[in-house]
Amino acid sequence: MRRITLLLGLGMTALMLLLAGAAPLILERARDSVFDAYQRASPRAYDPQAPVHVIDIDEASLDAFGQWPWPRSYMAALTDRLFDHGAAAVGFDVLFPEPDRTSPERIAESWARFAEGIPPILPDLGLPPHDDRFAAAIAGRPVVLSVAGAPEGGRPVPMAGIAVTGTVPPGLVRYPAAVENLPALTEAAAGLGMVSLGRNADGITRSVPMVSQVGEALIPALSAELLRVAQGAGGHILRTTEASGEVSGGTNAAVAMRSGALSYPVEGDGRFRIHFAGDQPARVTPAAQVLQLDGPDPELRQRLAGRIVLVGSSAQGLFDIRTTPLSGQVAGVMLHAEVIEQIVSGSFLTRPDWMFGLEVVVIVLIGGVLTLLQLREHPVAGLIAAAALVAVAILGGLWAFSGGWLFNPVLPVLTAVAVYVPGTTLGFIAKERARRSIRNRFAYFLPPELIGRIEANPEAALTPDGAERDLSVMFVDMRGFSTVTEGMDPARVVTLVNTYLSAVAEALVDRGATIDKFMGDAVMAFWNAPIARADHAEAALGAIFAVEEAAARANAALHDEGLPPVSVGIGINTGPASVGLMGSRDRLSYTCIGDSVTLAARLEGLTRQYGVAACVGPATAAAAGHGAAEGLVAIVLDLIAVKGFGTPVEIATVLPAGAPDVERFAQLLVEARGDYLARNWARAEEGFAALAALQVDFCDTALLTRLYLDRIEAFYRAPPPADWIGAAVATAKR
Repeated sequence: MRRITLLLGLGMTALMLLLAGAAPLILERARDSVFDAYQRASPRAYDPQAPVHVIDIDEASLDAFGQWPWPRSYMAALTDRLFDHGAAAVGFDVLFPEPDRTSPERIAESWARFAEGIPPILPDLGLPPHDDRFAAAIAGRPVVLSVAGAPEGGRPVPMAGIAVTGTVPPGLVRYPAAVENLPALTEAAAGLGMVSLGRNADGITRSVPMVSQVGEALIPALSAELLRVAQGAGGHILRTTEASGEVSGGTNAAVAMRSGALSYPVEGDGRFRIHFAGDQPARVTPAAQVLQLDGPDPELRQRLAGRIVLVGSSAQGLFDIRTTPLSGQVAGVMLHAEVIEQIVSGSFLTRPDWMFGLEVVVIVLIGGVLTLLQLREHPVAGLIAAAALVAVAILGGLWAFSGGWLFNPVLPVLTAVAVYVPGTTLGFIAKERARRSIRNRFAYFLPPELIGRIEANPEAALTPDGAERDLSVMFVDMRGFSTVTEGMDPARVVTLVNTYLSAVAEALVDRGATIDKFMGDAVMAFWNAPIARADHAEAALGAIFAVEEAAARANAALHDEGLPPVSVGIGINTGPASVGLMGSRDRLSYTCIGDSVTLAARLEGLTRQYGVAACVGPATAAAAGHGAAEGLVAIVLDLIAVKGFGTPVEIATVLPAGAPDVERFAQLLVEARGDYLARNWARAEEGFAALAALQVDFCDTALLTRLYLDRIEAFYRAPPPADWIGAAVATAKR
C-alpha cells in the first residue's frame, strides 16, 4: 500500500506537470477566473493626477443635443473647446466613415429622400460643410482618430510606423480590412489608432491588443497612438523574443512595446493586460457639459490641462459597452483610459519568463510534501498541510498580483487536491484493512471498547502508552478470603469467586466504571477513562452501595449453593494518574498507574483497621452530597500517612445522610476526635468510650475506638511533639 501511495503521489504530480505544459482551455478558464478574483480583491489604486481624462457622450448628453450621430460641427466645437482648455492630445473612440447627413449641402437631399414636394437642392447658404469644419478643427492639432477591424473595407496606412525587432509575431490580432474615416478627416489627423479591443471567449475583457495587423500594415492601438502623439514621437517599437533573448519555447512572440519614451510589457500576442482601477467619476466629464460652455471654465481647465483626452460614449444604444472583471457595464473608452494610466504610471501586470518555472517548482514541492506525509500515515497532518499549501498558493498569487506579477495558482491547488484526496483514500482503505485484522486477532482477548481504541490508533495502542488524567479509582476486596476458602474444594472456590466477582463487576459497569483487572478475590476499577466524565468522583461514591448490594445478592446465591457468605472492603481515591494501554506488544492491559492509584489500594486495606466497609480519600469525599452522590455524607475517620507516603491525608467513610444512627455516629466521632486533636486525653477517652457503646451496622465502633485509645495510652507515656496535628502513620499496607 505504501508503494501504491508513492506511485500515486508521483503520478499525480507528473500529470499536473503535463497539464502545465499543455495548458488546456479549461485550465485557462480557471486561471482567468482566479485572476478576475485577484482584480476584485486588489484593484489598481487610482491616481487623481493621472494625465488622462474622458469626455463621455452619455445618455444625458444625447438628451441635451439629440440623437447620435451628432453633426460634425458639434464635434468640431467639442474639439476646439477641449484644446482651448489645455488638452495635450485628443483621441476619438468614435468612427467617422460616412459624410455628415446634417451638413448644409446634404440636408436637402436627406429631407427629400422618401418625401414629396421637397426640392433635392437648397440654395447655397454660404456655410462650410460640417466635415470640412471638423477637419479644420483637428488639422495641425494632436488629434488621433480611430479605425476598426472588419472583414472587408479599406486598408489604412499608419501615420507612424511600428518597428519590429525581429520578424512580426504570428500571434498578433489580424483583420483582413478596416473601417476607416473620411479621407479628409484622416489627412487632418495626427494619428490613427485601432479601437477593436476584442473579447475573451467568456465575454470578459481582460486585455487589449496594443498592435493589430490589417493586411500587411501594423496599426497601433488608440491608447498607444495617443501616447505617441502626446509626446510628439515619431513611431513605435515592438520587441519580440527573437531579439530580446527571453525564453519563448522556440516560437516568436511579442514581449514589450515602446511608444515614444514610454515602454510597457505586452503578452505574446501583443495584448496588454489591464489592471483595472474601476469606475472613477473624477476621470469623466459629460460631453454636454463641455458643449454648453459660454466661455472659458477654470474648473474644466483644471481637469483637462496637460492631459490626454479621450472622447467616447457610455450610451447603451451606441453598443460600446464592455464587461470587465470589476464591472458588467463599462464603456470601451474607459479601457483605453485604464491602459494609458497604467503605462504612464509604470504600473503593469506582467508574467516574467521565469514565472512558469516557479509554478513548476511549486507543483513539485506540493506533490512531494503531501506524498511524504501520506507515506508516514499522518492524514490529519496531511490535511493541515494540504489546506496550508492551498492557502499559500492562493494568497501568494494575490500577493504577487498586488505587486504586478501574474502567478497562476490553479495547478498548484489542483496538485494539492489530486495528491491528497486519492492518497488519503488509499490510507483509509489500508487502515480499514488493519482494523479488520486487529479485530479478528483480539476479539477474544479484549473488551470491545479497547479494540475500538486499538483500531483508532494501532501504532500508539500496541506499544506502551499513557495519558495523564484525573481518575476516581476503586479497589474492592473480599474480606477473609483465605479463612473462608480454607479446606474448600477448588471447584467450589472457583464457584464462590466467580459468583462474587460477577456480581461486583456487573454493578460497577452499570455505574460507568472501567474494570481494570481482577486480582484473585479483588477487583480494580476506575472512572473518567476511556470515556471522560466530569462527575467521576460522584459516580464512584454512588457505586459503593451498588457494590454492597451486589455482594448481598451474591451471598444469597452462595447460600443456595451451600457456600459461606462474604463481605467486602472498598477503597476509593480521586487524583491524577497515567492511563492507557500498557505492557508489551504481546501482552497489553488497559490500566492506570500513579500515586493516587496506590493510595486507593492502601485505603481499601485501612477498612479493616477502622471497622468500616469503605474508606475514601479527601478529593473523593469532597464530592459527597453532589450529583450521583446526592444523599451521602462523608465522615472523617482519621488523618494518616499510609504506608509508602510521607504526607498524611484525611480519610473518611461515606454513609447515607439523615439516618439517626449515622447522625449519632458522626456526632460522637467528631466530638471525640476534637478532644483528641486538642490533646484533652481524658475527655477523648470518654468520647471514644461513648462511641464504642454505639452499636451500628456500618462500623465496628469497638475496633475504631480501640485504635484511638491505644494511641492515647501511648501519648500518656510519650506526649506528641508541639507541632503534632493529629496525624498517624500506617505501618502496614493492609
